[in-house]
Amino acid sequence: MLLAGVWLAWRFGAFYLLHPIRTLRAMPFEGGARQMLLSLGGTVGVGNISGVAVALAFGGAGAIFWMWVGAFASMSLKYAEIILGMLYRKRENGRYRGGAPYYIKEALGKRAAAFFAALLVLDSVAVGGVIQSSAIAEAAESGFGLSPLVCGVLLAVICAVIFFFGADLFGLSAVIVPLMSVGYIAAALAVIFVNAARLPSVLGQIFTEAFSPAAAGGGALGFLLSPALRQGIVKGLFSNEAGCGTAATAHAEAKETVPARQGLFGIFEVFCDTVLLCTLTALAILTALGGDLAAYGAHGVRVCAAAFRSVFGGAADLLLFFFVFLFAFATILSYGYYGRESLRCFRGGARFTNGFIAAYCLSLLVGAVAAPQAVWTVSDGMICLMLAVNTTAVLLKAKEVTAAHDAFYAQIGKYSARASRMRSRASASAKKVSAISDSETKRGETLYLVQNRAK
Repeated sequence: MLLAGVWLAWRFGAFYLLHPIRTLRAMPFEGGARQMLLSLGGTVGVGNISGVAVALAFGGAGAIFWMWVGAFASMSLKYAEIILGMLYRKRENGRYRGGAPYYIKEALGKRAAAFFAALLVLDSVAVGGVIQSSAIAEAAESGFGLSPLVCGVLLAVICAVIFFFGADLFGLSAVIVPLMSVGYIAAALAVIFVNAARLPSVLGQIFTEAFSPAAAGGGALGFLLSPALRQGIVKGLFSNEAGCGTAATAHAEAKETVPARQGLFGIFEVFCDTVLLCTLTALAILTALGGDLAAYGAHGVRVCAAAFRSVFGGAADLLLFFFVFLFAFATILSYGYYGRESLRCFRGGARFTNGFIAAYCLSLLVGAVAAPQAVWTVSDGMICLMLAVNTTAVLLKAKEVTAAHDAFYAQIGKYSARASRMRSRASASAKKVSAISDSETKRGETLYLVQNRAK
């Protein structure tokens, strides 16, 4: 993942690092924000709370450094997979449908696409169902003494009503995701501010333990297998899902017609999820509790609750339950959508939609009473399998991705100011594609001509 992400970032000129403001301004908030919020709801889940705490408990403070490395390397992967999802989507019954299986089929064949679709269905149950309900049940038991079984039953009933009655998942995400993100950022900053005296030592601890002799014991191989690196990369991937192909399913339904413009949301999602929210969680925990978290084991929610108590006292359990529920519930909605759409890749898959929803709701009940460590182990395995298949397909389709990016680069790169002033597109020679104006880019028609010629 790191090698593929770095290579793609180099191929794209790392434009999102060199021109962050232009990249932000180029995002199609009018035509693709609802799809972005559903996808962001899938990434901004309990991985930002319990996942970070588990990474710190088993990998130490150095795991956060490798989360950052993985995030900046994988931004280009998520950008590329959303572009491919847009390029290979199909219009069915008045709406666009697509996702990673559509371009995996073109890159690796039908069997690989079916294998990935099956993995995504299982991953929806494991990550979207079991992990999220496990975190909610843990927070409910810690905060209110609510039985995990009762919590699981309530979650299953609520989700069954939403999915079986066809609620607007994009609309729900548009309300839940901004609310929970802003509220959690404010709460985490409060904890960091109260414990600000420890912040310099915590930052030093993060960089020191990332390259400490203990973490890198055993030479180069020992370094690659160190707990800090493994926990940082894997838990970061669990959180932002870059390279796993999940986001392409949601973004394929966007009204936006320019694939590269919609792909910018993938970069935005990774930044918000890992660089912003995961970092705030880690700093809040480390400044409030220090680095000795082994006693908590895989109970990540309890670690965060203990950190929040240093500021909010007895209200910390209630506050954390509120955030855990919203974070997890947004992910439950997203992964239920991913799993349901993945069934379309199988012949007659639409007939099994109700069966999948029933199984998905049952997984919420199972997750509420499952052992946390076993749940995390299963999720790690599922994510790594999906990553291997999807990243291979993205690399095989790299020429099409770079063609779409190059045609759009004038809007966000060093020529963006000149391109925005252009009233019409000059004729393009066989060797060079000229810049495109903003109005033509929004329409998308001219850009597709340029992309097809480049392809």
